[in-house]
Amino acid sequence: MCDTLGGPGTTFNGVYQPWQTGGAGAGTISAAATALYGQWPPASITGIGVGQVSLLPTYTPTGTVVTLPPPTFAAQATSVQAGNGWFDPSDTAGAPTPVAGCPYPDPWNAVNAAIPTAVCP
Repeated sequence: MCDTLGGPGTTFNGVYQPWQTGGAGAGTISAAATALYGQWPPASITGIGVGQVSLLPTYTPTGTVVTLPPPTFAAQATSVQAGNGWFDPSDTAGAPTPVAGCPYPDPWNAVNAAIPTAVCP
């Protein structure tokens, strides 16, 4: 598609690298990528003034994790274990949730939301 539109790019030769198919290097995040994106919260955000990032609303990881319900099966399929909608039972981190008492912009329309003038406790 990029070629038909005159866009840059390379043609895929049909050969995947080992890290792309679960081989050597799979699941490893390069140090360069971690250095670019590994800090949370970020020290700067495009379009936000210097020193204002710390004023943005934050969330706390204490919410209830939302999972999709597993499928239901006909009575004949009683040997199928559908699970509970959560893959890793050792992952017990909470979901992000707003900090009580802090103001937040409309999550569906925050394009022109004002940046708070003070850090919310």
